[in-house]
Amino acid sequence: MSKKTILLTGATGYLGSELLKHWFSEGHKLIILKRSTSNVYRIENELSQCVSFNVDEPNWERVFNEYSIDVIVHTAASYGRKGETIDEVVFANTLFPLHLLDLAIKANVPYFINTASSLPRTINEYSLSKAHFQDWLIQKKDQIQFVDMVLEYFYGPGDDDWKFISMVVKKLKENVPTIDFTSGTQKRDFIYISDVVSAYDVILNRIEELKSGTTIPVGSGTAYSLRSVVELCQELVGIHSTKLNFGALPDRLGEIPASHADTSRIESLGWTLSFSLNSGINKVIN
Repeated sequence: MSKKTILLTGATGYLGSELLKHWFSEGHKLIILKRSTSNVYRIENELSQCVSFNVDEPNWERVFNEYSIDVIVHTAASYGRKGETIDEVVFANTLFPLHLLDLAIKANVPYFINTASSLPRTINEYSLSKAHFQDWLIQKKDQIQFVDMVLEYFYGPGDDDWKFISMVVKKLKENVPTIDFTSGTQKRDFIYISDVVSAYDVILNRIEELKSGTTIPVGSGTAYSLRSVVELCQELVGIHSTKLNFGALPDRLGEIPASHADTSRIESLGWTLSFSLNSGINKVIN
């Protein structure tokens, strides 16, 4: 496996930090783009080993003049869950990566790995702004070879507390009296973080073989009802006094009944799923 110089966005986030740690262990060179105000607690042990540029400071674009970049891996995103305005969400999910794409094309960076959402584009500001950047990637696919990693719901230890499985496990371990949910009938595909990282690693190592514009769905390949996932969390935590109040919250407007990844494409490249939902949730709990 050849060692690569990787320009990584979102390195201070959950997915990005896990990719950073793994690729360091594989001997790749990492250059990260972050904000000067980013909380770096996830990568504080790795920060001194990588090159870092703050995108909210002048002249960060010089990274393309100072380094020969083999591939850009874009994982940065704004979910709109922390009080961001629509302007801020659109900037993070559309305008910033579009500027990055333009710079990459001008600098003749050969490959761009994008992180896309499996949500319908019209369900919220996050999914719409992510989809708009995908549209631009397709527009530019003859100028740079890109791959779209379309992620289902990933989870794991250390993820943000507002994420679904993290939230449920945290509240169950705190033995709260009640947790309110929607109906829980909607089905989603949950994939453990280590399996997501291994999927990105497969694409990184085989990207030369892929046609520009290739879409790679990433998930476990199985859809579980949210209710069954919550009940599994309760069973594995072993605290049954918390009341699971299904139907207390309205379902999200435009909610799709089921979503799961077709993993045949990533499996054809040599990827295999290593963690079941049961084993993955146990790792979160422990």
